[in-house]
Formats: sequence, structure tokens, C-alpha cells
Amino acid sequence: MPTLVLAALALQVAAMDDPAQRHEACLALIGQNAELAYEEALAWRHQGGGWPSEHCVSLALIALDQAEAGASRLRAAAEGAVSATDASRAIMFGQAGNGFLLAEAPQDARAAFERGLDFAPGDSGLKRGVAQAALALSDAGAAESAASDALQTASADAGRAEALRLRAEARLALGALDSALSDAEAARAVQPDNIDILLLRGRIKEAIRQQQG
Repeated sequence: MPTLVLAALALQVAAMDDPAQRHEACLALIGQNAELAYEEALAWRHQGGGWPSEHCVSLALIALDQAEAGASRLRAAAEGAVSATDASRAIMFGQAGNGFLLAEAPQDARAAFERGLDFAPGDSGLKRGVAQAALALSDAGAAESAASDALQTASADAGRAEALRLRAEARLALGALDSALSDAEAARAVQPDNIDILLLRGRIKEAIRQQQG
């Protein structure tokens, strides 16, 4: 998008009186120009923009490849957003968890996802985040448990397939190969062209072949 158009868009964002509209517009600007969104969000924060402005600052930092800094700020913003809805705080903690995963900080990621569950106990995405972080920490038992919990509340095919993939990965690590293959096949039935699922299925089959000699 041309620079002048982006600048005009940023000015429109800054001119909005409705905090909710400004928040939405700031987040949308990240996808167009993260640096410009970061600058606008900082200015808004200095004007007293509260947690919505800090949310935009943090996500812009993550988009600018400063994942750990952005995730840390986002976690702090979520903790301090006492005026936000529980759903909004859960989303922010989930986004912080994803940022920590990008920054290869799985312990912080796991804590952020688990904190998000305090505000949205049935959220399948947060439970999948816990499972992913646990796998990165080589805690296969916790990953299997979290993925199983995620399956109980998954409402979309993509979420179900991902939960099955994560549980299959955990069960492979635990040596429960038949169960791992069953999960991989179930995930493949939902998303037959998912490369990650197909590769995992191949690894499980190879582990079974080696076990059988």
C-alpha cells in the first residue's frame, strides 16, 4: 500500500473518538504496516488509551519480529485490563502465549495460556496452546492431558484436527504408538491434506516398524 495512503489511514485511526473503533482500526493497521501501527498505538497510549492501546502496541511489536518483548507487554496488559471482559483478557493471554512460542520461550507460553484459562475455562484454543508449550518443554504427559481436554471443547474441524495432532505427538513421545497412530489417523480424516499431520503419521508408522523389528 502506498505510503501516503498508509499515512492517511493512520491519521483516520488517530482521529477516531470511539475507543472501540480506534482499537479495531489500530489492530487492522498492523496487517498493513506494523511499524506505523506501533507508532500510532504508542501515541494513543500516551493520550491515555489504556489497555486497548497497549494491546495494539504489543501485537505490533510481535509483528515486527520482537516477539518476546511484545508477548511480555501483552501479558502485562492482560493482567492490568481489569475493565476488559473476561473474553478479551483470555484472547490477550492466548496471543501472549503465541508470542512466547514464537520467541522460543515455552515456559512463559505455558503460563500465559494457563492464565488465559482462568478467564475462559472452556477455550479449546488455550488448551491446545498449553499442549503445544508442554511439548516444547518435553512434558509429554501434560501435553497429552491438555490435548485431550481441548478435544472435549473443540467446536471446529480445524481445532479438533490440531488437538488430535498434538495428542498424537504427545503419545508418540510417551511410546503409546497404537494410540498415537489412532489419533493421527483421526486427524487425517478431518484434514487429509495437512502436511504436519501426514508427516507425524509417517513418523509414528516408522516408530512402530522399528519397534516390531
